[in-house]
Amino acid sequence: MKTDNVKVGRNEPCPCGKLKPNGNRKKYKDCCEEAVRTGKKKVFTFGRRDLISEPYRQCPKCLKNGSFGVFLAIAGSSGYSRECVECGYQKGYSLPKINKKILYLDQFVISNLIKLLDKDHKSHNRIKNDSFWEKLFVKLEAASKSQAIVCPDSFYHRDESLVGGIDFKLMKRMYGHFSSGKTLYPGYEIERMQIYDHFQNWLRGQKTVFSFARERVSQENLDTWSVGLHVTVNMRPLPGEVDNLRSTNFLTSEQLKNLWARWQSEKNFNFIDRIKEETSGLGKGLITEVQKFLQRRTSAIEKMALGKPYDLDLNDITPPAASRIFDALFLAARIQKIPEDQISALIVRYFTDLNALLEIPKIRISSVMFAGLARKAQLGKKYPPKSFADVGFISSYLPYCDALFVDIESRGLLKELPRETPQNLRLDDFPARIFSLNQKEEFLDYLDHVVASIPEDQMAALRDVEGDDYANPYWEIIEHEKRERT
Repeated sequence: MKTDNVKVGRNEPCPCGKLKPNGNRKKYKDCCEEAVRTGKKKVFTFGRRDLISEPYRQCPKCLKNGSFGVFLAIAGSSGYSRECVECGYQKGYSLPKINKKILYLDQFVISNLIKLLDKDHKSHNRIKNDSFWEKLFVKLEAASKSQAIVCPDSFYHRDESLVGGIDFKLMKRMYGHFSSGKTLYPGYEIERMQIYDHFQNWLRGQKTVFSFARERVSQENLDTWSVGLHVTVNMRPLPGEVDNLRSTNFLTSEQLKNLWARWQSEKNFNFIDRIKEETSGLGKGLITEVQKFLQRRTSAIEKMALGKPYDLDLNDITPPAASRIFDALFLAARIQKIPEDQISALIVRYFTDLNALLEIPKIRISSVMFAGLARKAQLGKKYPPKSFADVGFISSYLPYCDALFVDIESRGLLKELPRETPQNLRLDDFPARIFSLNQKEEFLDYLDHVVASIPEDQMAALRDVEGDDYANPYWEIIEHEKRERT
């Protein structure tokens, strides 16, 4: 884009685009001429040549060296084109199909990377003095820019970032950088989908074979090229959303304290009993959630109808996830031609069939993790975790990911099970690699391995579009984001 010494005739339409009352463009002399002459305004021109960029090659037609550049590569495209800035020759190229590893990064990883790159953060020096975080950023950049991995973001990232101790825009910029705009479905949608599939087969008396295909966890294609121009939408928090999240987190924290105290006092529960207890609470929890919502909505409608003072609360009018699950179960029953007067009783019976429910991946994973937390309380761990968020995202995404980097405790809940745990509850059927800070070097080696495994045609196309320095780390990402906001 050019802004200097643009020659515009005084009687030509003004480049700023302002219109007269009759709809015609104003003339330059009647609009911006004086402002441009005195330097108060610059005229911007934009041409096709401005969309051609490095790396430049020799043009196949005019043979001019350094003239055949990349024409505005678009992220997500299956191809790109080159164009000569001298003779205008154009040629299209296809991009090879790729298969990225899906890597989920816990929120604390995103936070620490920001602290590493934000020199103004109070924890910057502490994080920088741990060489792991700098190595991690370099290797994540190389793996991501090599199109070897995608680190999709999630609603867990967004919710935790909205109420966390770091500027939300910086958090969003960082996790969006590695996700390339790819977002996973919320956990409740994955739970609804899995329960719907399982309930249909339960009604037929058949075993469910769950699909963990990538399209089942995200509406975007996770295996697209992320080179070139990215188009993103700045989704601001809804009115009252942050306050609602803080209120919900506070209530959850209080509930967790009470639950932890109960677990500490119950010494006669074994690990398997605790798994079944957590699973049996699913149906009761869903019914209770729907009942509370219906009561809130009825109360809110009455207040609004009577003109009573009422501060709008999104939780009073937005149906909870439990409502969508029950809607899905009723739909599945109707598809199976179950008589309407029998559906409710069937759903109740379904939620008491614990062995069947434990076949559902999200329910099985979360029940095992909660049982693990209860076991820690029984064994004397004094304080509970701050939230259920880690159980939520791990139970949702573990079956669909190639690797996850989580905190040490969460990894222990997945891997350190009592000896008597039966095979069907050990979670070994999910092939995802689980890393934490106790496996730092293994994780760095894993990233090196996925980069080394990239096919040669993928690397050749990458270098042609991005140049040989494609993997250079974006050290200034946070500083640039901060400057853009000032």
